[in-house]
Amino acid sequence: MCGIAGIYNLNGNSVDLNNLKHFTDSMRHRGPDGAGYELFNNNTLGLGHRRLSILDLSEAAKNPLHYADRYTITFNGEIFNFLEIKNDLIAKGYSFKTETDTEVVLAAYNEYGKDCLLKFNGMWAFAIWDKKENTLFLSRDRFGVKPLHYCFIPNHLFAFASETIAFKHLDEFNRNFDEKNLVCAIQLSNYIEAAGKTIFKSIYQLLPGHSIVIANNKELKIERWWNTADHLILVNSNYEKQVEEFKELFFSACKLRMRSDVPIASALSGGLDSSSVYCTLQQFKNSSSELQRLPSDWQKAFVATFPGTNMDERQYAEEVINYTNGNAVYIIPDYSNLIKDIVKTTALFDGIIANPVIAICDIYKAMRKNGIVVSLDGHGADEYAFGYNYYVLDAFYEALKNNNENGAKEYSAIVSELSPVYNSEKLMQSFYENNSVKAKIKNKIKSIIGTNGSQKLPSNNFNWFNEESKTETFSVFSNPFKGITKTLFNDFHYNSLPINLRDFDRASMQNSIEIRMPFMDYRLVNYMFSLPQESKLGNGFTKRIIRDAMKGIVPEKIRTRKLKIGIGSPIAEWVAGPMKELINDNISSKKLLEANYLKGAEIKKYVEQQYQNNSWNTNNASKVWCVINSLLINE
Repeated sequence: MCGIAGIYNLNGNSVDLNNLKHFTDSMRHRGPDGAGYELFNNNTLGLGHRRLSILDLSEAAKNPLHYADRYTITFNGEIFNFLEIKNDLIAKGYSFKTETDTEVVLAAYNEYGKDCLLKFNGMWAFAIWDKKENTLFLSRDRFGVKPLHYCFIPNHLFAFASETIAFKHLDEFNRNFDEKNLVCAIQLSNYIEAAGKTIFKSIYQLLPGHSIVIANNKELKIERWWNTADHLILVNSNYEKQVEEFKELFFSACKLRMRSDVPIASALSGGLDSSSVYCTLQQFKNSSSELQRLPSDWQKAFVATFPGTNMDERQYAEEVINYTNGNAVYIIPDYSNLIKDIVKTTALFDGIIANPVIAICDIYKAMRKNGIVVSLDGHGADEYAFGYNYYVLDAFYEALKNNNENGAKEYSAIVSELSPVYNSEKLMQSFYENNSVKAKIKNKIKSIIGTNGSQKLPSNNFNWFNEESKTETFSVFSNPFKGITKTLFNDFHYNSLPINLRDFDRASMQNSIEIRMPFMDYRLVNYMFSLPQESKLGNGFTKRIIRDAMKGIVPEKIRTRKLKIGIGSPIAEWVAGPMKELINDNISSKKLLEANYLKGAEIKKYVEQQYQNNSWNTNNASKVWCVINSLLINE
C-alpha cells in the first residue's frame, strides 16, 4: 500500500527530477517508509513512489521495481493470492529475487500480458513501463478499492497520482476547481465518481476495472477489462448449500488478507459486517500455523466510541470482544484540538465528504500509534446484501408494483424493524391502495431516471447554487439486472460504495494504514450477485446468507442485530456546538460570499436561522458542512 506518481512529457521535453520528487512526496503520508524516483525513455517519463512496507521489508523490494531488464513498475496495493501465482510461475521456469507481490505482478505481466489482471485477487493501482515496446500501461482493480487519478493534455502531458492533492505540486499545471463538478459533489458526490471525474478541472479518475495504455503514438487509450456482470456463476439452488459455499469463500477471503510481514488488526464497530470479519479471524487462533505469511501480531480490534451520542456502538463491540475473548483498544475522542484537526484532515482529504473525516481518521491514527500497519475491515457487504434501509423499502415498492402481497408483507415488516421511521401497517395500507400508489411510483421513477437513461441529480430544499454552475445529469452504466438488484449492482460499482472506498482510503492513508476488505474479494462479489434475492433478503432479515453463515461464529445478539449506525462524526452535535465558530467564520468569509458557484448570502442567512432556532439535524448539518468543506480545500 503506497502512493504512486508519474509524469510523462508527450512533447519530448525532459522531466524535471525535482518536480517528480515534489509531485510524489506530496503523498508522503501514503508511504512514510521510503521513496523512489526514476527517469526513463530519454528522460521524458518519470515514475515516483512512496513506500508503505508490508510485504518484504528489505530494500530489494523498493519501487520503482525493475524486472527482466525490460519492465519497471510503481505499485500501490496488494495481490493477496501472489503466493499461488508465484508458484505457478516458478513451475514455468521463473525465478524471483524478492519476497514481495510486486515482483509477481511484473512476472505475471511478462507471462500473460494484460490477461494477468484476471488472475489477481487483490486491490491495486499500478503503472508498468515496457522499455522494449515503449509502452506505459496503467491498471486499476476491479472495484476501485485503490485510487488512480490522472490528467491528459494531448501532445503535451500525461500525469498520474494516487491522490488529487499531488497535482497542486505539478509544474506547468494550474489546479483549479471545476465548478459544475464541485456543485455536484456538494449535493451528492457519487455522481462525479461514477463519471470518472473529480472536483478539479482536467483531473480525472481511472474507473474501476479499467486500464490505460500509452504507446508510441502518445495517444491515451482507455480499456475496460472487468465487468462483474460477465462473471456471474451458476449457484446451487439449495439454500443450505449456498450458505456453506458463502462461508467457504468468506473464510478463504479472510485468510488471504491476513498475509503480511507487519502487524495487522481489525476496525470493529459492533455491526454485523465488521464483527463477521473479526470473529472469523478469531476462528483461526488454533490453526494459525496453517496460514501463510502470518504476522505475530494480528488479534487486536480497534473500536471508535462516541460517548453520549447516538453514534456510540461500544456496547455491541464489547459483546463481540467478550464472546471471542478478544483484545480491544477503545478509542475515546480527544476534542481538545477538534477544530484544528478538522481543518487539517479536511484539507488533506482534498474532496467533499458529508461528515468531517476526522472520525474515521481517529481509528487509523490510533492503530498507527499502537504499531499496526494493516486493518481488516467490513466494507462492501451492504451494497450486495441489502444492507441499507432504503433497499428494503425499494423491495417493498417492487412487490407492490408486482402485486406481490406476501413479499410486501415481509419487506414492510423488515424495514419497520430496521428503523422507527417506517411503519409496516401504514406501508401495507398503501399496498391495498396500490392503484394510486403505483401511479405515484411511476411518476417518482420518471423524475429520477431520464428517458435517455441518464441519471438526474436529485432535487433538494437547499437552493444554494448559481444556475450556471448546476449539473443536471451524469450517465449511468447498463447491467443485465432488473428492479432492486439493478440498484444494488449500480450502488456497488458506481454509486455509494465507491464513495465509501474513497473516504476510507484517504482517511486510513492519512495515517499510513492499509485497509483490506474480505467482503470485496471478487469471488464473493461474483457469488453474491449470482444469488437470488431471497437468499440475501428474507426470513425476516437483510444480509440473510451472511447471518446464517456466521451462526456459532458471531454472538447471537450481533448476528441478529437489525439496527444499523455506521462509523461517522456526530455532525449535528458538532455543528451545533464545538464547530459553531468554524461555521460562522466561514459563512461570513470573503471566499464564500464571492464564490461564483454559491449563493453565499442565502447560505449565511440559512445557517444563522438554524443557530437562532436551535434546529440542527443530521441532514441540514451535513449539507452545510459540505459547503464549508469546499471552502477548506486549497486549489
